[in-house]
Amino acid sequence: MTVTHTGTAYVYVDFGAIRIQSYLTRTAGLRGHRAASDSLARATAPGIVEGVVGQLAEVNDEAGEADGVVSLRLTPVAGEDLKARVERLQDRVFAHLRQALPGAEFHSVWGQGEYYLNAYDKEIHPKTEAGDVRYDLPATAEFPLAVPCAMCHTDPAATWETVTGKRQRLCPDCSMRNVPRRRSAGDGRSPEGRLAESLPVTHAAPEDFAALAALGHARSGRNHLATVAIDGNAFGEFFKALAKEGSEDAQMRDWKKSISQSLSAATRDALAEATVNLPLTIERDQVVVVPHVVGGDDVLVSLPADQAWEFTLAFLREFGQAVHAATAGILEVLNRRRAQRAQGETSLEAPTASAGIVFAHSSYPLSLLVELAGQRLSEAKRAVRGKAASVQWLDITADGTEAPGHDPLRLSTLRTPAGDPTLEAQALSALARVPASHRARLAEALRSDGEITAAVIAHRVGHLKAVQPFLSPFDQQNAPPPTGIGLGAALGIARWWPCA
Repeated sequence: MTVTHTGTAYVYVDFGAIRIQSYLTRTAGLRGHRAASDSLARATAPGIVEGVVGQLAEVNDEAGEADGVVSLRLTPVAGEDLKARVERLQDRVFAHLRQALPGAEFHSVWGQGEYYLNAYDKEIHPKTEAGDVRYDLPATAEFPLAVPCAMCHTDPAATWETVTGKRQRLCPDCSMRNVPRRRSAGDGRSPEGRLAESLPVTHAAPEDFAALAALGHARSGRNHLATVAIDGNAFGEFFKALAKEGSEDAQMRDWKKSISQSLSAATRDALAEATVNLPLTIERDQVVVVPHVVGGDDVLVSLPADQAWEFTLAFLREFGQAVHAATAGILEVLNRRRAQRAQGETSLEAPTASAGIVFAHSSYPLSLLVELAGQRLSEAKRAVRGKAASVQWLDITADGTEAPGHDPLRLSTLRTPAGDPTLEAQALSALARVPASHRARLAEALRSDGEITAAVIAHRVGHLKAVQPFLSPFDQQNAPPPTGIGLGAALGIARWWPCA
């Protein structure tokens, strides 16, 4: 069916990599992840995309930056076949992306609107949710795999290449990943490159995961990493409310045009602030956080295990403050209008973010860590129903992958709005100063004999004061601990909690 222009100002066409985190982590080494991330960033850079699309469209400057995403905009011509024009545009962009990233999966969806926010709310998002999108998938092998790729073990091998001194057969995608690390100081396209350029440090992040883990302090063992997945809360509700408002005044029109960029900037600024404020960053004069995905309100990073709690809490606080600053004026207007309509609409609050943290040995496959971190992130978001910043975690070395669940923590439990530690956070720091061997003994006693036995042991070895804030009052049946954090959860947190 022919679709013609009906007077709408713009047509917006979005392209995105599907399951981007799984794609980037399909190879085992950090080198392959970096190469894929770098290629993705280069292929989707505005300057490169402009050359690809030519006169068919322009880069949509209303959309924020997001890894693996291309957003284009075109002005329809009266009477033209929009669907045919969009398909030509999709053909051209898909061919470009496929050449750069042979093993990735992409999709594209388009919609019409006066602003990108309106087009996204009314057409692009509903189409995406309904599966009404155009896909571009990697070519499948026409014959059974005689020789699978030696790096990813997923696609058929197509070429012989030297990998770390050894000749191996690689698929086209892993061939793309098998390149020396680009160290150009001016290359700020990839997530890691952008972060490095924003930090006042001399040295880049290490070459592999083992070296990254070794940056931690001696007490950490220097062989564990944390994988942190972060995602925004209540952004959909906020965008929907803004999209539905009229644009009678210039300020509302400006907000609709710029809000995606502002929130994307909040993500990148929070990442930079959380990284530079880590004591280890200054101590090492080095980038100690490796970002894999950064875009919109979505972040995935790896860093030394003993830096994870401090980084995550700082990111959530910085992000929340930046989003509040970017949306304060908008929310004031939206809430005033909602109150005037008297239709029972509740007041909107500034969006926040939640995080999932997974601790594991540096040799643990990142692809599995990403999946587990995503699960913990979902638990953190469900616990607060998108209404507050929250964190859920898992320590694979201590508890395995099937550890019994514990309640996620709200950011407000551990940090004040000013960033100062709460009484709960101070109690965790005191518990972290208890020798690791004693904490391990308490954890075993708690699992096997219960809280009273653990308390007796803590008293016997002189650490009852550090344990007391996490014990339920013995004279009050079913009463929660003073901190609201049970001893089991506290011991798990304390393993990687900063002592200071």
